[in-house]
Amino acid sequence: MMRASSLPLVFLLCCLGSAAFAEQTDPDQSVSFARDIAPILQRNCVACHRVKQAEGGLSLETHEAIQAGGDSGSLLVAKQPDSSALYLRASDDDDPMPPDDNTVGAKRLTPEELALLRTWINEGAILDAHSVDNAIDWQPIPDSIRNSYSLAVSPDNRLVAVGHANRVELRDAQSGQHVGNLIDESLPQPGVADFDVVQAIAFSPWADRIATGGYRTVRIWKRQPTEPAIPLALRHASGPTTVSPDRGSVAVVNAIGDVEIWQTASQELRHTLPSLGRVAGITWSQSEQLVVGYESGDIGIYGAQDGASIARLKLDHAIAAVAQSRDSNFVASLGIDGQVRLFDGDQPHPSQTIDAISDATSIAFSAPGTLVVGTASGVVKLIDAASDKVVLELAHGSSIQALAIDKAGKTLVTGGSDGIAKRWDLADGKLMQTYLGDRQSQLQIASLDRDVKREQSWLQTLQGKTKELNQLLEKEEAALAKVTEAREKAVRELDEKAKQRDETATQIAGTEKNIVEAQAKIDAATRAAADAEALIAKNQAQMEALKTALQPLEQQSATAVTQVQLAQAKVDEANRMLAAAKQSAEVIAKQVEAKKTELASVTQSSAVAGETLTKSKAAAAESAKQLESAKATLTKQLESLAAVEKEVEKKQADAAEREQALVTAKKTRDRASANLPKHQEILRKRNNRLTDLEHRHASAVDRQNQSAAIASIALSDDESSVVVVDVDGGARTYQLTDGKPLERIQFANSTGSDVLADAYFLDQHQLVVHRRSGPPLMIDRRQRWILERTIGGLESDLISDRVTSLDFRGDGQSIAIGSGTPSRRGQVLIVATSSGDVLRRFDDLHSDSVLCVRFSPDDRLLVTASADKTIRLLDVQTEAVVGALDGHTHHVLSVAWKQDGRLIASGSADGTIKTWDVETGQQKRTIGGFPDEVTAVEFVGDSTRVASSCADGQLRIHETNNGGAVAAAAAPGDFLFTLGISTDAGRVFATGQTGAVHVWQTEGLKPSGQW
Repeated sequence: MMRASSLPLVFLLCCLGSAAFAEQTDPDQSVSFARDIAPILQRNCVACHRVKQAEGGLSLETHEAIQAGGDSGSLLVAKQPDSSALYLRASDDDDPMPPDDNTVGAKRLTPEELALLRTWINEGAILDAHSVDNAIDWQPIPDSIRNSYSLAVSPDNRLVAVGHANRVELRDAQSGQHVGNLIDESLPQPGVADFDVVQAIAFSPWADRIATGGYRTVRIWKRQPTEPAIPLALRHASGPTTVSPDRGSVAVVNAIGDVEIWQTASQELRHTLPSLGRVAGITWSQSEQLVVGYESGDIGIYGAQDGASIARLKLDHAIAAVAQSRDSNFVASLGIDGQVRLFDGDQPHPSQTIDAISDATSIAFSAPGTLVVGTASGVVKLIDAASDKVVLELAHGSSIQALAIDKAGKTLVTGGSDGIAKRWDLADGKLMQTYLGDRQSQLQIASLDRDVKREQSWLQTLQGKTKELNQLLEKEEAALAKVTEAREKAVRELDEKAKQRDETATQIAGTEKNIVEAQAKIDAATRAAADAEALIAKNQAQMEALKTALQPLEQQSATAVTQVQLAQAKVDEANRMLAAAKQSAEVIAKQVEAKKTELASVTQSSAVAGETLTKSKAAAAESAKQLESAKATLTKQLESLAAVEKEVEKKQADAAEREQALVTAKKTRDRASANLPKHQEILRKRNNRLTDLEHRHASAVDRQNQSAAIASIALSDDESSVVVVDVDGGARTYQLTDGKPLERIQFANSTGSDVLADAYFLDQHQLVVHRRSGPPLMIDRRQRWILERTIGGLESDLISDRVTSLDFRGDGQSIAIGSGTPSRRGQVLIVATSSGDVLRRFDDLHSDSVLCVRFSPDDRLLVTASADKTIRLLDVQTEAVVGALDGHTHHVLSVAWKQDGRLIASGSADGTIKTWDVETGQQKRTIGGFPDEVTAVEFVGDSTRVASSCADGQLRIHETNNGGAVAAAAAPGDFLFTLGISTDAGRVFATGQTGAVHVWQTEGLKPSGQW
């Protein structure tokens, strides 16, 4: 991983500087927009004036956008720089563009750049048609520049690939020894892998390919064996061959059946041994003697130095193979009938033990006088010739097809028909090592084993979650029942309160009616009382008037009576007057009676009116009491109604709340109910995936356990490795001591019937296996890496800019590429490894360069990290963005998956590591305390610990469960850009600005070397 601020400087100095400024100093050459102006705008203007962030409505990304100008109008006036807004803003000291306080690292244009801009406008402001990329004059990057931005450890822990500028070195992961370089022979600079700095390296899952990323280019390199340099002697061979103990000479059977002895160094034919028949086998165990066995049953013993015949042995069986002890005292033959014959010198050596063996398949001598016999029954017997006893038996487990013994005679390697080789300690007969499968099969099995464990872990979690979901559903059902009951209770209580409210309202209506009626009664009684009082007053007035009128009448009546009396005295005189007086008195009497009657009537009316008044007042008083009582009742009823209304409102709110709670509970229950089928579907798929993985794992193990039968075995000269050749013509190499598979090489044009049980090393690297007829098979174990394929290219628009990250998918069939134009967009591609075809393309996933891409352990997801401070999770199949992990405040430089696929760690230029829960997308922890940017992160094996490299030259290991620091180590004087961890999690490798590879043991970060 690169540090964003450092790599562009190297690039500009190495790639742009020489071309641009050399040409700008030529006064006779016109200024080119593409060559001279566009790079200036790209560095200092485009970050803020681009299609996606056109500040002021201005974009400087395309010719059309430049010609269109911005919100303030046109940018350019041809041949008039002082009228061109582009030049005026760039040269304005008071309000310069770009502003000094910009956040994208843009700088004011230098006087030289302003002069170029002014000259270009003066010359007509011509926008060149060709692109900036085509104008790049790539310059060789000096060998002295060794900055390392990329490092990868092979899955088999054999190699470490390190980028040094545009060169890629391969080193032995154990010793650090330089073992090769990745070289693109088509590049003008010799010995390099790319034009540009290599910022990304990735090994394929099977360690047979390496991907490197440069400028707009990904190169796929394939591992192949080196073509062997076949010696002249072996070109003459047409049958069995052998090599002398000192590797200085070879003996071969030529096409006519003669045995030729050649000197290896001089390629000189020294001797020819005439044929005695078809050669079955040759052995050269002792430097002075050569033993040749013939199918006819003859054995010839010859002087190796002069070719002279020493002895000729005649046997009673057809010979399949011969062996000679290193002291040359004993010779043994293996017959095609499974019988073994032993000779002491040229004389038969009787042995009942050997004669008792009838199913022998292979023979060898482990020490002088000790014969090793492999049998079809799968048992190896070590027989002491002197005592004629079996001193050791080894149970291989399948028919023995090949034997190989180390130089000291202390260990034995057996090869069986089951394709398995085993190494034994001949001192005690203990099994020391089993050699099984090849590197690819073991890597595949290890990968499938991890996949199975991961799926088992997921299933265990999911099965636990099934119980949780069922419990949750039960809980939600119970909660829903409670909420439903509470809601029904609230509705009942609301109905009761509403009924009480309605009854109170009815009572209030009755009381209000009573009040109205009482008021009406009071009003009627008051009116009646008023009428009675008026009538009484009127009658009183009438009575007073009648009394007043009655007084004169009574006086007149009295006078009239008096007059009657006087008149009676004066009867005569008064008869006339008497009659008149009587008449007058009668009239007056009638009037008096009338008045008295009227007075009595008025008096009676007044009495009645008085009674009416009394009754009316009493009725009014009673009605007033009723009114006050009704009003008091009404007040109480209104208070009761208000209280009931509040209760109703409360019950309504409670009912509404209960209703909402019911809706929520139903939704929650429905979600819980819906989650269960979804979960069960996930569980079903996971179960099926586990079944598939277990089947594939079992099949891979079966294939490994059912490898082709072994035909021959050879130990390397330094006895550090062993090669097992099978009957199908495949050669598998293993480290001798730990059984770790190295290479598998398939012999060309070989068939099982051709391969015999003899293989040997001509030197440390070249292996020879002879055939029954025809020239021998030969391989060179040294591996070379050839350029298999180039994806993209300088002239291609497939990849938008520098390749900043690469990652192979788990099956090695596809590879993810991270790139993008800085400050403009982040690009992610997934391409087929075999063809380079684009399978998935995300051109605008981020708004800035993508700095890291990593497939999830199960290959379903791809996580991407960007300079735009964000992390995205992509579903590889659906191409959907299924997660956005936001929280960093600066470039996210690296991401890593925990092996179980549940946790992601991210390292950022903000000086933190964050961990994220993949299932929820939530941030789990922030690990701080870094003094500088965290340039790379990797989980340590399948643990919860994460290793990180930092710009301060420190390597650290933290525990993600609690964020605690576990260990720290320093790379003094270095700026670490990247790191890698061996597959066995035993060692950590880191490199950076100095190009040195620092190695630590993972446990405690103890220094383990520096390359």
